[in-house]
This record gives sequence, structure tokens and C-alpha cells, in this order.
Amino acid sequence: MVWFVKLFGLLMVAMGAVYLVKPVVMKKLMRFWTTGNRLYLGGFLALLIGIIFIFTAPRCELTWYVVIMGIIALAKGIFSFVLGKKRVHAIIDKWTHSSVSTLRLLAVIVLILGALLVYAT
Repeated sequence: MVWFVKLFGLLMVAMGAVYLVKPVVMKKLMRFWTTGNRLYLGGFLALLIGIIFIFTAPRCELTWYVVIMGIIALAKGIFSFVLGKKRVHAIIDKWTHSSVSTLRLLAVIVLILGALLVYAT
């Protein structure tokens, strides 16, 4: 399953690069997840990714980093269910109305975290 962690890290790097060049893509993706019950699907996927990361971490080079990323994914999944649709939508709306420079900074963070995830495997 180490390949999954590496693949996810590569996906994060690619998404961060796309977001850096075109921040409007990030806004569209955020709006995609707020349509219908996709929010709950995203929460379930985050829980699943978190579990996979935590179970795969002992086989990775930087175990502590993969565990932290797994915990963050688990927390994201749990909060998407606990906070409820309205509160999560409000948080996402706040980010979609952020300035382009803020979104680009977020893209750089995603890119760096993804690169570290690839390095950690």
C-alpha cells in the first residue's frame, strides 16, 4: 500500500501545480464537493485515506509524517460528518471567496505537503 501513499502524494503535487497556475480550478473543485450529498462522499473518502495512511505508515521512510497526514485526513472526514452540511458549506464558501493570492498560497502548501509525502515513501 506504500504505492497508494506515493500516488496520493503525486496527485497532491499535480493538483498544487494546477491550483498555482489557475486558482479558479480550486474554486470549481470546492463547489463540486458542496453539491448534493457529495460532501458526505468526500468525508468518507477522507476517512478511508486516513485509515490507509495510518496502516501504511510503518512501511514508509518517514513514518511520523505519514501518520500525521493520516490523522489530518481522519479529522477532516470526522469533521465533515460532525459539523453538518451547513457549517461545512460555510467554511468552504469562505475559502471560495478568498483572494487569488490566498488561494495560490494554499496551492503552494498543497504542493509542498504532496512533495513531502512522496519523499516520505
